[in-house]
Parts: sequence; structure tokens; C-alpha cells
Amino acid sequence: MSIKKIMAPTMPEAFQKVKDEVGEDAVILSSRVVWTKGVLGFFKKKQFEVVAALDNQHDLGKKQALPNFHEEQSTPGIIEKIQESQVLSELAELKKLVAKESPPSPSYLTSYPEPVQQTVKMLLEQEVDHSHAMKIGDQLLARWRQSKEEPTIKDMVEEAKSILSSQLNRIGFTKDDHKKFIALVGPTGVGKTTTLAKMAAHAALEQEKKVAFITLDTYRIAAIEQLKTYAGLLNVPVKVAYEAEDFVEAAKGFSDYDHIFIDTAGRNYRDKDFVNELNQMLKLEEELDIYLVLSVTMKERDLAPILDNFQQLQVSRLIFSKVDETNVFGSMLNIMWDYQLAAAYVTTGQEVPDDIVQADPPLFINYLLGDGKE
Repeated sequence: MSIKKIMAPTMPEAFQKVKDEVGEDAVILSSRVVWTKGVLGFFKKKQFEVVAALDNQHDLGKKQALPNFHEEQSTPGIIEKIQESQVLSELAELKKLVAKESPPSPSYLTSYPEPVQQTVKMLLEQEVDHSHAMKIGDQLLARWRQSKEEPTIKDMVEEAKSILSSQLNRIGFTKDDHKKFIALVGPTGVGKTTTLAKMAAHAALEQEKKVAFITLDTYRIAAIEQLKTYAGLLNVPVKVAYEAEDFVEAAKGFSDYDHIFIDTAGRNYRDKDFVNELNQMLKLEEELDIYLVLSVTMKERDLAPILDNFQQLQVSRLIFSKVDETNVFGSMLNIMWDYQLAAAYVTTGQEVPDDIVQADPPLFINYLLGDGKE
């Protein structure tokens, strides 16, 4: 790990020096304001000190040059270039190619008739929580008893879909009705910046909205550059907010825009002080939707503390990312039911702006009891 201390008269200049001297994959370890010594104690100068580090194992020699964003591009050209530009895209996790072995049937399943057993087993194989699966099983049993003819497994699967649809609709799925400010929060590595770009691209290219970006993620140089890449390809402005004052100024500067998409840092999500600071900054805007981005590839027991810590942010809805990297989808249902929080989107790949789907009950029902495809 290579560590370097950078000094500059402004924070943006300090970050630029980090980028130039350390590299785009540099991690900011700390930053602070320092005062240089003056003459006889007078004429002190304010400086910004940034300590940055770079993992020596990173192969920076293979980085490609950034595209020229000053050239005018047509809409098809924008989309094509977004798809081809992988310069600063987030590293995709390895796909889970080994399917999980089916767990042994719990003993309580034997109390159900065979068609109900098989239907509940399908939910358990998707890692739907046992308590949720049992509730569905009990409702299926009641409907099986009321049936005049012997129901088949196919009949019970259709009944289960109906039960799931009723439960999910109670959570409150709504159509794409973004407020003026849209912020994405969540842990690192879930694809917040890419997802934000997809949402902004749809708003700008399909809905012809006037959009802009603000990034609060000043932790990684690459994160800022990645957002600037997308902003350049979409021909929309982006501003970096290092402090609350910067955020307020940026928001005022975009007052005549339809939507302002806000990117946030993913680090320290377990640190309540960090989440509280983020909350205080986002509270500066009342007309705000906050989306919590969660990767379906994460272990469900790791998702609970994330959800708990982000509760104070008054999350509007969820976004499930990396759905294409797993064959098990029960965690999405468990989270929505346990927290009574609906999902707005699921993302199905790295392509911008294509790999994003608006969420609704039929989508999740198909993941659980269909063929897993849209």
C-alpha cells in the first residue's frame, strides 16, 4: 500500500493532484484544513491536506484514456458509447455459476398435501424465509381444502402467485414518479453510480427531462470520474459537493432542472455518525426521494444492519442490483416483507441505460415461481 500526502490551496485542486500523482484508483484516507506558517505569525495561508493511498497490486497500466466529451453526439451515439465505455465502470463481481443444492425438506412439510408441499418447497429453494413460506403454505392448505376437485401442483403454484400478489400489493408499489432530487444510498460495491446513470439516462433520453448530477462521494477519485464520464456522455452537468455548503450551492444552481440525481459514498455504512452526517446534508432538500441500493448477491444476514442503519434517512424505496448474478431471489421478498418497503427497480447488468427494470409484484412473482426471466 503506497501512501502519499497532498497539499493544495483548495479541496478540488487537492483531489486533482491526488488523481495526477497517485492515480484514479486512489483511496482518500483523510482530509483536513491546515494553515501554513506566515511571517512573524501573520499572513498565514489556508491549505487543504489530503492523505491518499493506492494498492500496489492494482494494474493501472491497462487504464484507457477518457473519451472526449466536448464533441456533440446524437442520442444513438450516446447510448452506444455508454455501452462501449468501460473505462471507469465498477468492477463486476464474479457470477455465481454454481447452483445451490436443494435443502432437505423440513419435517413440517409432510403435514401438507403433496401439491402444497411441492409449492412451498419451491419457495424454500429460493430462500424465502421459513416463516413466510409457512404462512403461504397454510393459506394454500385452506384453499386446497375448499377445492371441490383435487388440485394439481400447477393449481397450487397459481394460488401461491395470487397470495404473493396480494401481499406485495399491500406494500405500496408505485410507478416512476420521481421528485426533483433523487439520492441513491447504500454500501460500496452495489452499483449505485451505474444505477444512478441508468435512471438519469431514462429521464433525459426517454422522458426528455432536464437533469443534472451532484456527487457527495469524494472518498474515491474513480467514483467522481465515473460520474463525470456518464455526465459527459449524456451531455448533462455534474457538480462535486465536498461540504454541506457546496451541496446547497449546487442545488441552487440547478433550481431550473427537472431532476437532480445525487450520488453518495458507500463507505462506513455501519458508522452511525457517517449516516447521520449524510442524513443532515440530504435534509437540506425537502423535495427528495432516497433509494437504498442493495445487491441480491449479498448474504441476507449482512443486509439487516444496512437496512437498520439507513432507516433514519427515511428511505423511499429499494433498488435491488445484480439480479443477473444469482439464481436465488428469496431475499428480495424477505426484505420487502420484513421492512414493508417496496422496490422501485431491479438492475440486471452493467449496460447503461438498458439493464434496469421497473419493479412491480409480477416481476418478483416470476423470479420466485416462474422461469426467473423478465
